[in-house]
Amino acid sequence: MNSKIFKLREWRLSDAASLAENANNIHIWNNLRDALPHPYTEEDGRQFITMAMNMPKPATLMTIEVDGKAVGSIGITRHTDVERITAELGYFIGENCWNRGVMTEAVREMVSYAFLHFPELKKIYATPFGFNIASQRVLQKAGFECEGILKQAAIKNGKVIDLHYYSMLKSQWISNVHHRFFRQEDFPLLEDLLYEAIFQPEGEEPLPRDIIKKPEIDNAIRDFGKKQGDFCIFAELNGKTVGGAWMCISDDEPKSYGHIDSETPELVIAVFKEYRNLGIGRGLMHHLIDSAFKKYKQISLSVDKRNYAVKMYKEFGFEIVKENEQDYVMVLKRKR
Repeated sequence: MNSKIFKLREWRLSDAASLAENANNIHIWNNLRDALPHPYTEEDGRQFITMAMNMPKPATLMTIEVDGKAVGSIGITRHTDVERITAELGYFIGENCWNRGVMTEAVREMVSYAFLHFPELKKIYATPFGFNIASQRVLQKAGFECEGILKQAAIKNGKVIDLHYYSMLKSQWISNVHHRFFRQEDFPLLEDLLYEAIFQPEGEEPLPRDIIKKPEIDNAIRDFGKKQGDFCIFAELNGKTVGGAWMCISDDEPKSYGHIDSETPELVIAVFKEYRNLGIGRGLMHHLIDSAFKKYKQISLSVDKRNYAVKMYKEFGFEIVKENEQDYVMVLKRKR
């Protein structure tokens, strides 16, 4: 998980000194639970990091790294029993990094990480102290909603305080996906997605990356954006491209696998593995089909018979028009 100004990663024992340097701050301690020691020593840091490293995988505690140093912590605590679909979010960052937008982006990335790595989660929440306006603004900017105020629910520094209950539902997180159009500088991204579009059965040795250079595969992106009928949209979630769908018409030899004729654009769609089964592909399909049928009578595609996407294509109305031992060629006709 990378950003221009920070990175989320798992903890290392070598982070102890930097962790102590940032956590040993009364302004931070005043906004966190008393479980955080104060003063905070390097030995406290080593104990915390050892605990984090020994927890089951996938990791639930991450460090926020800025300029190569661990400057903060963020993580989730998963609940059990009937609340096993819920997790609590906690975080802090060193005072030198306040007001730089790092914490908001770190929260967004941690939420994405949690929903992707723990599919059973339906909700992530946080309960900042009522007086901690900065933390509440972080959550608001990250897309959390305040469900309510837990009155006199905690005590800090001898004062009884309210907790503000902020939450993000998985359905809300997914709704943040938006589409954008292709730009010429996106061509390397198109190559990545073309490789992702090739069906590779679980457990088998991954195909070499240069398979996309095979002429019948490369047809799908060769000189893309320069030919009539080329159209592409990408799906983005929190600023990261997670999938794409495009169509093109190519009469180059050898013909692409899904080629029908010189008037039928061929569809290619791909979603990066960690973002599959979230409805992103369906959203891309709807958008691309709507755009295609403004101009064309039909669109085609080729799909491996073993690919679970065959079912989705049939649900959209694609019909099998020809097949070989391994693949189907499917066509969707515009309704009159």
